[in-house]
Amino acid sequence: MFQLLGRVAVLDGEGRPIDVRAAKQQAILAVLVLRPGAVIGMDRLMTELWPDEPPATARASLQTYVYRLRRTLAPLAAHGVDLLTLGNGYTLVVPDRAVDVRAFEQRCAQGSEALAAGSAAVAAGLLREALDLWRGPLAPEIDVETVRRERRRLDQVQLTASELWVEAKLQLGLHDRAIPELECLVEAHPFRESLWELLLRALAARGRRAEALAAYGRMRDILSTELGIEPADHLRRRHQDILRGASF
Repeated sequence: MFQLLGRVAVLDGEGRPIDVRAAKQQAILAVLVLRPGAVIGMDRLMTELWPDEPPATARASLQTYVYRLRRTLAPLAAHGVDLLTLGNGYTLVVPDRAVDVRAFEQRCAQGSEALAAGSAAVAAGLLREALDLWRGPLAPEIDVETVRRERRRLDQVQLTASELWVEAKLQLGLHDRAIPELECLVEAHPFRESLWELLLRALAARGRRAEALAAYGRMRDILSTELGIEPADHLRRRHQDILRGASF
């Protein structure tokens, strides 16, 4: 019902959109959804909405935004959604299953645990489910502190999930499927050495030794030119293994 991965969307029980159009209402909604069960004080919300200098009418305006948001979300009450006023703040009651961010993080965690337990097939399925929920960075149209902070964190969660998904595919012997994905990932994240190691491993396992050596050269040039460092010891060892023609 609440989609925050990518642009914000709210859907009713039948999948029809519920219009939360005002930017500040969207911001309030996002902050409340991202803090499940927490009471967010009015002062905190005013700081989120007006970080420089809240206007004299800020408190009254906030109360109006919340009132309108509560009316907008009223059709979701039958599905366990309730925007409550508690003391001098607000909390949004919403089931985990109704928030894409929570479902995404749950599947990421479950996939990581399955991979650590040696269940690569289970991990690949769970991580693929998580990545399929990713429509883009968290609420890119909302520019408030809580959302910015969570956006940066979730970007890293998504990248780690992508890496673990590829690792699961390699453990399942699906190297040919993993290699194109890894090429895209190292292009997008050229300083992430763990991705380069996976690419080297995948190429070498498929007997593509020359391509693996070329990939190592690309990585070394990028790290040296951009960061002034050499590849980590384990990557240099991997390079030596490939030179020797070791099996993977």
